[in-house]
Amino acid sequence: MLPVKPRDLLGHPSGARWRRGLVALGLCGGLALALVPAPADAGWTAAIKPDPLTRQPRCLLSGDVASTPAGHDDTTPVALIFNGGSLLAITQSELDPSFADLQLVIDKNPPIHSDKTARKTILIFDQNLPELVRQLREGRQATLYLRFWPTWPETQSFPINFSLAGFSKAYDALNQNCQPPAGSSPPSR
Repeated sequence: MLPVKPRDLLGHPSGARWRRGLVALGLCGGLALALVPAPADAGWTAAIKPDPLTRQPRCLLSGDVASTPAGHDDTTPVALIFNGGSLLAITQSELDPSFADLQLVIDKNPPIHSDKTARKTILIFDQNLPELVRQLREGRQATLYLRFWPTWPETQSFPINFSLAGFSKAYDALNQNCQPPAGSSPPSR
């Protein structure tokens, strides 16, 4: 069998058919992707799960999980979870609250500081809850600043970005015991 040269595929009449077939396939693939509905308000979901603090089942709002450096050649996943009484930043690495710079910034609002932790890996934001919920519902992006232990050698504060798309709709479901509000339909597939 003779090796096929690139100019044979491009210059031969069958090569033209082959190119047209690839173009048609690419267009059909693009059209198929355009017809697949994107999930409305993706990013945040409401589901009954064990509360990270009490371990009792309750309706929790969960955002997408992000990953961040933890300061010493390792990374850790970070999740934001709202349990109805506080916003929890959950990691697998031990948090370091000793510098008093653990904070959440929603869009361009002033930072919300917290030094309240649970099990050394959960940062709790529970002060001024109505204002926090208002910012989460109206915001576009939350940036969480975390610092991890050990502090020697001292590490930096790491920013982790989270989209707030879908938080408001998920919060409405939280108020309905994890059910979508009346009149809303589940996303079509």
